[in-house]
Order: sequence, then structure tokens, then C-alpha cells
Amino acid sequence: MPTAQRTEDSMKKEKKYGIKIFRAIMLVAIVAVFVLFVLGEALLPEENPSDSGECQKVHKDWVQEMPDGTRVSVEVPGKCQADYGEWVTISTKIPAYSEKMCYCFRSLQHDFKIYVGDELRKEYSTVDTQLFGKTSTIAYVFTEVTPEDAGKRIRLEFMSDSSYAGVIGELYVGQKSDVWHYLIKSYAGSVIIAVFMFLLGFSVVCLCVLLRVIHNKKVDLLCLGVAIMLASMWLISESKLRQFFLPNATMAMYMGFFMIMLLPYPFLAYINGVQKGRYQKAYLVVAVWSLINFLVCTGLQVFEIKDFFETMLSSHLVLGATIVLILTTIVIDIRKKCVAEYRLVAVGLAGFLFSGLWELGLAYMVSSRYNGMALCVGLVFLLLMAALKSGKDLIYVEKEKQLAIAESKSKAQFLASMSHEIRTPINTVIGMNEMILRESKDDVITEYAQYIDSSSRMLLGLINDILDFSKIAEGKMQFVKSNYALSGMIKDVVQGIQVRAKEKGLRMILNIDDKLPQTLCGDEIRIKQVLNNLLSNAVKYTEKGSVTLRVSSLWEQEQFFLDISVEDTGMGIRKEDLDRLFESFLRLEIQKNRNIEGSGLGLSITKRLVDNMGGTMSVSSEYGVGSCFSVTIPHTIVKDVSTKVAEEDVEQEHLCMPDARILVVDDNQMNLKVMKALLKRTQIQVDVANGGNECLKMTKDQVYDLILMDHMMPEPDGVQTLHLIRADKENVNQNTEIIVLTANAIAGVEEEYRKHGFSDYLTKPVDSRRLEDMLGKFLKRKKPEVENETEIASVPEEKKEIVIDREEGLRFCGGDEEFYKEILEEYYNMGQEYLEKLPEHLKQKNWKEYAIMAHSIKSNSKTIGAVEFAERALQHELAAKEENETFLLEDHETFMQEYQEMIEYVKNM
Repeated sequence: MPTAQRTEDSMKKEKKYGIKIFRAIMLVAIVAVFVLFVLGEALLPEENPSDSGECQKVHKDWVQEMPDGTRVSVEVPGKCQADYGEWVTISTKIPAYSEKMCYCFRSLQHDFKIYVGDELRKEYSTVDTQLFGKTSTIAYVFTEVTPEDAGKRIRLEFMSDSSYAGVIGELYVGQKSDVWHYLIKSYAGSVIIAVFMFLLGFSVVCLCVLLRVIHNKKVDLLCLGVAIMLASMWLISESKLRQFFLPNATMAMYMGFFMIMLLPYPFLAYINGVQKGRYQKAYLVVAVWSLINFLVCTGLQVFEIKDFFETMLSSHLVLGATIVLILTTIVIDIRKKCVAEYRLVAVGLAGFLFSGLWELGLAYMVSSRYNGMALCVGLVFLLLMAALKSGKDLIYVEKEKQLAIAESKSKAQFLASMSHEIRTPINTVIGMNEMILRESKDDVITEYAQYIDSSSRMLLGLINDILDFSKIAEGKMQFVKSNYALSGMIKDVVQGIQVRAKEKGLRMILNIDDKLPQTLCGDEIRIKQVLNNLLSNAVKYTEKGSVTLRVSSLWEQEQFFLDISVEDTGMGIRKEDLDRLFESFLRLEIQKNRNIEGSGLGLSITKRLVDNMGGTMSVSSEYGVGSCFSVTIPHTIVKDVSTKVAEEDVEQEHLCMPDARILVVDDNQMNLKVMKALLKRTQIQVDVANGGNECLKMTKDQVYDLILMDHMMPEPDGVQTLHLIRADKENVNQNTEIIVLTANAIAGVEEEYRKHGFSDYLTKPVDSRRLEDMLGKFLKRKKPEVENETEIASVPEEKKEIVIDREEGLRFCGGDEEFYKEILEEYYNMGQEYLEKLPEHLKQKNWKEYAIMAHSIKSNSKTIGAVEFAERALQHELAAKEENETFLLEDHETFMQEYQEMIEYVKNM
């Protein structure tokens, strides 16, 4: 690379790197500003001017009034002598106040009564209003005294059926607004931070859910987000200010206990995820313990046996066990050098645990106004570290994904290239060798040719297996359902296998249920492949005896299945090998089977094909006796007419059409010779063109019934030549159907070629049977047989271009004339509906429904034998799927007119 180019690329990379750093700095700055705001407002002293007074803590001159009338001095806050459920009375003298004052008492699960003199001023209890529980909820209780109350005694009577019996909470006196101001100033910081934490956790959970739903990306932060939400809800519920913003203080109290009991699980789940499940069993034990604790403690509270306050120890033990277990696993991972997988999370956990110790220190050594703040700081630090770890993981996964996509594209390109490069010479070898087999009179040469044929087809089979395996592995194998004649499908497969069976001296036995439906709807090509693989495998591994094909019906819950089994008298399979039978690239008993060709992919591909069609595949085998492979594939019955296939029915008929004239286009002279040789016995008139330019010259004057065009040619290639023919209005073959010849056999080629406008495609090496079938389909459609000249003369001039291959339609209907008439009538009736709805879908740009309807028209047209018009419908189906609005708008009117003419033609048939 030139120095200047390297310098320019280096500058671009540095610029991108600089932008990334700048963005990171800005993000950190924004987060830091928000955190500074929250912590500053919560922790720094108040600076706003205020006219409010101050409240005072009342803790002097209180006495406990004993049942015998004596009085004992007590400290407030403090503890009196009292048992569970015993009422306690404390009192003090009210000093002189110049204005109305408010006494604020902290009730600790107490039922409260406040007297001034002998007057009951306030009573507090939640036992009768709460859902369950035997003690009242912790709360602040307010009562007012006036200047007239000076000198009177204020008396508190309280009782609790818990460990708080006799415990005196905080007492404040002052203006009510001043008391509130003091409490809010003291405890609002922890509430603000807890709310902030809840919103942060909620945002994390929402982000993780969106990533999973929209982009199908699983993010470990989901569990941590839930944990932060639980922790923040616990802080909010436990706040001393909860009664000022939560209407039901009892429910808030319940929530605090619920949160602390449920908190271990999301933490355990998160750590288990980042540790890749190495300690899952241990985490599961603690998680189950946590669930049991939740159920038991809740049950004790509901049935008023023990309040949550009395069972806190068990919840703390679970939390302690969770912390110890997490620390232990981290230490083990450090020793095993596994902690590198989640180093950032480990640092975050260390910070979080340190914040926990900090929280304990604040709780025991400093005012309770800072409750929860240290814990929140630790959670934020843990979340930040976890987010960095998840971000790195996502970036890594995305890079791996892009590398995988690039590798897949590279593999697909390689397969396409190799497919073409390998198949082209194989085409010549197989084609020319077939001519030797056809024309040789020398037994020795024929024997040599048979060896060549066997080896070349074995090589072709290996290539096909690898390509099929690649398609299935990438999910690109196409499955297309269509109507097909069952007997014809079986004959096609058995014809090829019989030759190989006879060569090995094996008997081919057909056991076909004569009550099978005549016409089915399924993927004929893939079913042929499955059947061919099973039969080929049976012949391959059977040295003597027979191969039996059984085909019958199977019904399960009103669903019809085609039941196929292939049984052989071969070597069989050992029991210990049965479980590995369908593994890819696996050949059993290699030493024993070293002379048998194969890639080890046949059965694996077959199993995957059957699975993708919704069927099942099984095998039973006895070693040394033989094997039986069974397949069931779901189908839809099109025509339930019984059929019978006998062994003598499988003789192949050869195409013979001396009046037909076709053009074969290829830049490879050997390929042209092969094609002419393969078509020699058909007596079809074959012209050849050496490349696209020669094809364009020859098609200007001579009308051809069909053109076979190679794809990979020097410019113009096959696709370009096709487009030039179609664009030339003076070309007499502008509308002649063209079949592409290609060595490209990877996934999606058929759809691509049809998009370009080819009528069909043939893969190289060209199989003579498939070639003749293809020519027969198109040439017979081009020159349909009619019963007499009178019928031809009676067809109106404007409808001569409408072609319906009655023979093709009858084949789809199992040769049943009455059924064919019913199909034609149905085609006409549905056509009326489609003519009305299709323009509406176009107008509304509802491409999905347009494509579905065009697909239905295509399938219906094929069924009645209107194959040419079916191709027109296919063009519209593909255009709608691609949302090619330009083509649809330009061609829609013509397409509708042709469809209208087709429907009218069908009506008069």
C-alpha cells in the first residue's frame, strides 16, 4: 500500500478513535453531574434561609407509673420494665408554652394512648385495619397541647405483643410544621437516593427486556436491575418518612420485609450467570432456602403466629449465606484464574460489600438519617461495573456475529465458485461417458465406461452431499409444497435405484399400498431426495438378498402421513452405534466398510430434511441380518383415488420430438458436444451457439421452441443475454422460454434465476433423464396435442396465445376427467374474487396480501396446466415480496387483462 494511502487510513482510524474517546468522556461527565446533584442534595448541609423554628427532643423528667402507684425514672428514648402484651405508662409535666405545641411520639409496633391530664387526646392502633399481623405498624403519632395545658401531666400508655414491648421510641416537641421539617430534613436524603435507585434499576430492566424482545440479545444485567429495584423498594419501605407519602403504612411495612426476603435470588441469579453456572447447585440451594424462608415467614405473619419483626433473624441468615457464598465462589475463581471472565463485576461486588460494611458503621456510629445511603452508593458502583462488563460482552458478541456473517458469505461464495468449477468438468465426463455406454459395442470398453460412470457419479454425490449439508446448516434449504402424483414420484426414484440394484444382483421389492391417494401436496423434490438417500444407502450396504420399499398411509388426529420404510438384508448396525447413526461426517465401522463410497452425510441430511418437513425418522436394525429405516411425512390429500405401482411399471420412456427445434448456448465446446450427444436419441433438432453474442445473432432470424442457456460465459453472460433478447422487440425469440444451465447449486439459485426471467433451470452435470423431462414439459406445452382440427379452428383468434396443457392438468388430478372439471370450475370462481381484490391490494400497497394472492394464482394455474401464466403470476409474487412498486404498477393492468382472458378461457373449456 502506498505511504500516502497508509497515512490517510491511519488518520481516519485516529479520528474515529478520538470521537469514541470524546463520547465516553461526555457520557461520564453527564453521569457524574447527576450523581453529584443527588449526593450533594442528600449529604451536604442546608443553605436555604428559613423562618421555621426548631423542634426539640424530649428526653428528661419522664417516669414510669408502676401498677402499685410508685413512679420510676426512665430515659427517653429507652426501655421500661414490661412483658409482651403488657400496658406501660410513662408521664411527665407539661411546661408552660406561649403558643400551641405538638408532641411527636415514635410508635414501635405499639398500640398508643395519649392523655393530657385525664383527657384522652390521641389513640393509635392498626391491628383492626391491617390485613394480618398481631401488632401495630411503626409510625409517628402526633398530639397537640395548648398554653392552658401548662402544669398538667402528659401520660403515654403503650403496649406491644412483640420484642418491642416496653421500648420507648423518639419523642419530639415543637410546632407541627417544625417537626415535619426536621424529620424531612433528617431522612429525605435516603428517600431521594432510594427513588433514584429504583428508577435506575427499572430503566435497566426495561432496556434488557427491549434488547431481548427486539434484538433477541440476552443481557445479564436484567437480574441485577431487578435486585436494585428490590433493594431500593426496601429502603423506601423502611424509610422513617414513609407515612408522609405512602397512604397505607402497614402495606409499606410488609413490602420492606418482602423485599429483604426476596433480595437474595436476583443477586444469586446474576452472579451465577456471569460465572457461567459453575456453582449453580450451591446457588440453587441458597435460592431454595430463600424461597422457603419467604413462604414460612409470610405464613407465620398471615396466621398471626409470629410477626415479620420476630422472624427477621432467618432473613438475615439467608442474606448472610448469600454474601458468604458469593465471596467464596469469587475466591475459588481467583484461585482457578477464572475471575478474569468477570473481573469488572468482581471489583463491583468488592465495592458493594465495602459499602455494606460502611452502612453498618453508619447505622451504629452515626445518626440514622444516613440509613441506606452507603448501600445505594455500593449498588451504583456495582451496576456501573456490571454495565461495563455487559457492554464489553455485547461488543464482543457483535464482532463475533459480524465475523460469522462475513465467514458465512465467504463460504457461500466459495461453495458457488467450487460448485461451478467442479461440476463443469464432471458434466463433460459424465455426459461423454454416457455416450460411450449408449454406443459402445465392445464389452471391455463398456466395462471401463461403467467404472467411469460409477466413480464420477460417486464424486458428484459427495459434492451434492456437502452442498446440501451447507444449505441445511445455514437454514437456506428451500422447502416448497406443490401437488404431485405419488405413483410418478415413486417411479422416478425406483428407476434410478433399480439399475444399481441389478448390478449388485439384488432384488428390488415394491410393496405399495394400492389404497394410497393418487395426488398429494408436499415437497416432491425433498421427498424424492429422502427416498433416494434411503434406497441408495440400502443398496450400498447390502451385498446379497433384497431391498424392500414399503409405502402406506398413516393417520394421526385427522392428519395424513405418508409412511415410507426401506428394509434391506445388509450387514446391519450394532446397538451401540444406533445413537450415533445420524451424526454428520460419521461412518460406522470404517475398516469394514472401507470399500464403500460415501461422505457420511447421507443419513444426517435425510434426518434433517424429514425434521424440516415436520416428519419423523426412525431405524431398527439387527447386526448381521439387516436394517429398516422408517419415515413419516405429513401431507395434504389432493385427490383420494387409489393407485398401484408394480415393479414392471418402472420402465423409462424416452422423449422423441423430431419436429422440435432448440438452441443450446455455451462458451465451452465440450459442453455443447455433451448436450448434442445427450439429445441425439430424442431426434430434436439442436443448434448450438458459442457464447452470448452468437446466440443474439442466431435468435434474430430463426424461431426456436426452447433455448438452453449457460450462465457463466464471457460477456454477455447468460443473464445479460436473456435480458438483451427480451428487450429486443425485433428478435423473433423475444418471448421464447429460456432454461438456464448452471453449475451453481447453492441455496437460492432457483429464485434468483426466476427473478431474472428464466423459465426454469438445470444444474450441471446435466442428468439425461432430467433433461428429457424438462424438455418434454416445455416442448409439449409449446406444441399441445389436440383431438382434431375442428377444435383448433374453433378457438377465437385473440385467445390463441392462451396455453393450457390439458395433459399436465389431468396429471395433477390423477387422470380423473370429472375431478379436472371441478378444478377448472373452482379456478373460475376464485378468479372472480381475485380480480376484485388484487387491484385493491395494489392500491393500498398491501404487498404482503398481494404476494399471497399472486402465489395462490400461480399455484392454481399450475394445477390446471396453465404453466406459462403461472410464471407470470410468479413474477408478481416475487415483485410484491420485494415491494417492487414500479414493476407492479407498470405491469398490473396487463397482468389483470391476461388473467381475465385466462378465466374466460377456462369458463369455456
